[in-house]
Amino acid sequence: MERILVATDMAEQGDIALRRGAALAKGRNAQLILLHVMQDGLPDDLHATFEGALMARLEGQATDLRERFGLDVVARIGVGTDWMVILDRIEAEGADLLIMGAHRNPGLIDLFRGTTVERVAKACDVPLLVARDDTDQPYSSVLLATDFSLAAREALVAAHRLAPAARIRLLHCYSVPFGGVLRGTARKGVMAHERQLARAEAETGMDTFLGGLETIVGPSDRELIEGETVSAIREEIRSAPTDLLVVGTHGRSRLSEALLGSVARGLMADPPCDILAVPPSIDT
Repeated sequence: MERILVATDMAEQGDIALRRGAALAKGRNAQLILLHVMQDGLPDDLHATFEGALMARLEGQATDLRERFGLDVVARIGVGTDWMVILDRIEAEGADLLIMGAHRNPGLIDLFRGTTVERVAKACDVPLLVARDDTDQPYSSVLLATDFSLAAREALVAAHRLAPAARIRLLHCYSVPFGGVLRGTARKGVMAHERQLARAEAETGMDTFLGGLETIVGPSDRELIEGETVSAIREEIRSAPTDLLVVGTHGRSRLSEALLGSVARGLMADPPCDILAVPPSIDT
């Protein structure tokens, strides 16, 4: 049976993640695991009191979901550093998907650095769904940002598995070599030629990337844009309804202090919609 782990702080964003997790578990006939992490270091008597109260509340939510949706739901309380406990629990539970609420202070990437969401995303071995929008409706419009890498291809497969009935659009951003020095009037012809070559290379890259997966993404849903990736993604989401953005991440080992990709970090710091961050199955 598939297992979905929801890490909740029992605040508003945690409740949003819980509702999304319940909807996905119902649609996929998956087990839902609710996890709340307590900080260690409380005196023994206070620890027991707080743990009992938190477990009672978590069990109440689990019971409600069982009765309302007929779900298989279990509740867990972890103790320690939140992001480390979450990562350890993924392995212990054999979870296939992790869901967390969006970072509470959007807008400034420096506020996102070092948050629980970022630390988990940097080392998570399973897809991480960051739930921002408070809805339990199935995803209908998905945007995947691709750099044509193996990680992006795996992200496409994961997106289709998570939202099989959704329309999936691909977005690839490319740059023109030496574009910064080819903008003078005398160089316009050279610039146009280089732009054509860059576009043709992107088109070839898209065809190669989709080899064997063409039925997932229709020809009209493959966007090639010259420009910077994060701003292009946000503009695409503003111009076309999108309820899930999918990005691939790189590097997953806590021991190597792997970095979350700059594109993924920039988007997760201020998510324009729900985001699915998919790690590669192998380091790329």
